[in-house]
Amino acid sequence: MLLDARILLLLVPALAALAATRAVRTTFERYQQLAATSGLTGAEAAAKLLDLHGLARVRLERTTGTLGDHFDSDATALRLSEEVADGRSIAALAVAAHEVAHAHQDAHGQRAYRLRLRLGRPVLQLSQWSGLIIIGGFWLGIPILTAAAGVLFVGLTAFALVTLPVELTASRRALRWLDDAGLATAQELPAARRVLRAAATTYLASLAHRVGLLLFLLLAVGLLR
Repeated sequence: MLLDARILLLLVPALAALAATRAVRTTFERYQQLAATSGLTGAEAAAKLLDLHGLARVRLERTTGTLGDHFDSDATALRLSEEVADGRSIAALAVAAHEVAHAHQDAHGQRAYRLRLRLGRPVLQLSQWSGLIIIGGFWLGIPILTAAAGVLFVGLTAFALVTLPVELTASRRALRWLDDAGLATAQELPAARRVLRAAATTYLASLAHRVGLLLFLLLAVGLLR
């Protein structure tokens, strides 16, 4: 029974994360076909929102990969994928507005956003050694690596926990800004909301995945029975 529980802790959240990722792609593709009434591209909408909210110092750049859109706080750069930067759909505008909201969170020092940054940097550095840490900690039983694995999984879980409200806040702000700036009509906002809601499920699934890994670790070292 314990073995079954361990397998479920790893398998169920992992499958949920895969399903959420697929749902984001499917939802984006669906509303990518819905042309925005404003006629603006994602890049043009982002530039307008950056200007409206006093974020002119943020550089707009392109990035490779499908839906690899993100705001880089270190470079003060908002990077949009080709399908968002050049897209004139409500899906492209929703994603672009969401990333501008992250730039706004950074510029105004939102507490949860800052906490995510503080957690993310050391966790990312430690994650680069995750293979060595896990093998050494669990298979070879090296105490210091077992402790490092614990720190890594706790850090990943905390990062996912903080990320969820940061993303939800950005999505709510993005929808309000699209409305206020006249970039989306009342009829288009529900479609934008569905795109951003689908994206939010990936962060929820990621949190579940991290919690599952942490519980697996606790079971493996005998701290949970």
